[in-house]
Amino acid sequence: MAVRSIKYFTEDVDLDEFMKDLPEVFKREGTVIKDDRNEIRVINVGGRELCVKAFNKITLFNRLMYSWVRASKAKRSYKTAKLLLEKGIKTPMPIGYVEVKGACGILKQSFYISSWEPGEYIMSDVIEKESDEARAILMAFGRFMATKMHPAGFWHEDLSPGNILITKNSNHSYTFSIIDLNRIRKKKYISPRIGIGNLKKLTNQPIPLSIMAESYALASGNNPAGFAFLLIAWQMFSSTLRRFVKRFLHTFKPKSSKK
Repeated sequence: MAVRSIKYFTEDVDLDEFMKDLPEVFKREGTVIKDDRNEIRVINVGGRELCVKAFNKITLFNRLMYSWVRASKAKRSYKTAKLLLEKGIKTPMPIGYVEVKGACGILKQSFYISSWEPGEYIMSDVIEKESDEARAILMAFGRFMATKMHPAGFWHEDLSPGNILITKNSNHSYTFSIIDLNRIRKKKYISPRIGIGNLKKLTNQPIPLSIMAESYALASGNNPAGFAFLLIAWQMFSSTLRRFVKRFLHTFKPKSSKK
């Protein structure tokens, strides 16, 4: 029989039993909202809806790293959520994390648990729409990144449209909640000229990029036109580099022999 140990952490003592049993509960309960490299389920626990993200497909190298050198993705997500909230940056309330380890303490699987906060929109709903509201959201997001995320030193390495939740407030302003936290890095300082490049994965369309960049520039005391050009250049360079790397790696794939 395979050796297995379960380590968990939560500040909510009412969830102790749930955390202990999570690896088995996750297999049979909850509503699946994402299932690819990692799986996300919403599970009702005593009338509370919790969002559970399972980090499943871990390479052997990363298993060793997360076991002895680095914190697991689940633990990093929890700690990052706490840091974001301390700085007044919204993210679903962190509940805890679970780590499942096998023989020799090697990590097999980890889970990050937070409250379930779906938001009214996600950024992918509006990023390429042509409407007054979409424009207002993009401008607000540019200001948010320039005045909240980057001054606090947070750099999201996977700032894609699906990782930004949006809520419209009663005064017609917008609140942004950041998810997929394990790829956020804390830096000592992010200059506006570097920070603007963090928006490059949101879209490849120049108009929404320009709207966000101009808003970012105005909020950080920089030139709007210059920052719009800079962000579009960042995006084009990044896309070109990705295509080049993909084609380069493709040349090493073994070709199937035809009979």
